Amino acid sequence: MTILIIILSIILIALLMVFIAYKESDKIILRNTKRSQITVFPDQLKLEFERVIFKNSDGITLKGWFIPSEQESSKTIVFMHGWGMNKGTILQNTAFLRRKYNLFYFDFRGSGESGEGLSSIGYLEIRDAKAAIEKLIETRPDACKEIGLYGLSMGAAVAIYEGSHNDLIKCVVAEGCYYSYEKVVARWARVHKHTPYFPLVALALYFAKKRLGMDPEEFSPKYNIEKLNGKPVFIINGADDTLSPRHDARKLYRRAKEPKQIWIVPNATHTEVADVAGQQYKNRLNEFYDKYL
Repeated sequence: MTILIIILSIILIALLMVFIAYKESDKIILRNTKRSQITVFPDQLKLEFERVIFKNSDGITLKGWFIPSEQESSKTIVFMHGWGMNKGTILQNTAFLRRKYNLFYFDFRGSGESGEGLSSIGYLEIRDAKAAIEKLIETRPDACKEIGLYGLSMGAAVAIYEGSHNDLIKCVVAEGCYYSYEKVVARWARVHKHTPYFPLVALALYFAKKRLGMDPEEFSPKYNIEKLNGKPVFIINGADDTLSPRHDARKLYRRAKEPKQIWIVPNATHTEVADVAGQQYKNRLNEFYDKYL
């Protein structure tokens, strides 16, 4: 009888872990319940802009802002925000680039003003980025004869992938970029939820892959940054970033081909480099885009 109770207890615990892991996979493929609200708009910064509405290949409506350069330009920088963020998150810290370049900000699926959709922390968002660039080329060909990318956190991973698969992209800035999909999910779960990798995170990743119908790990930056094949890449990371730590940034840098740059910013945490570095941040971005775009 005692042995039977032990066996039943083990089975119940295992089933409970499977159930918890399945629910945790919801947090990996983020739903709209945690959508962040846009708090910074171009008109608040007295910027001229045009609203852009388009659909991705999944039929989801995405929304963006096109901000023309202060001086007429055929060069455009496309901005990609991080997981749980929106286009307004990065506007305030990068709007200074409009002095020389057109700027195009858009919300990924399930973020900001865009339509509903699961998040894969990179894989599905690649379709959004592709649609955004296609819309830009279709509607404003004279403004995007040369295109540069800027990605923050998850957006950096998407920017690296798009840059490595789109011949029209001239250069990429990747800030706070993760190295591996599986590792960043495990690190997030450990830091924010104190969840052990085995068995819960491993099971949650398994369910997330099954529900997405593919393995997002294959689209990780570690497999794509070398495919940039000579397109300039600027890797930026906070020295105190615990989600995308500096040693991951250095591993990405080692995998990248020349020309490449890396900047590890002291005392900066995840996505906080612009606030910490101040004017130096503006100077470094201007120098990179002026040289390669």
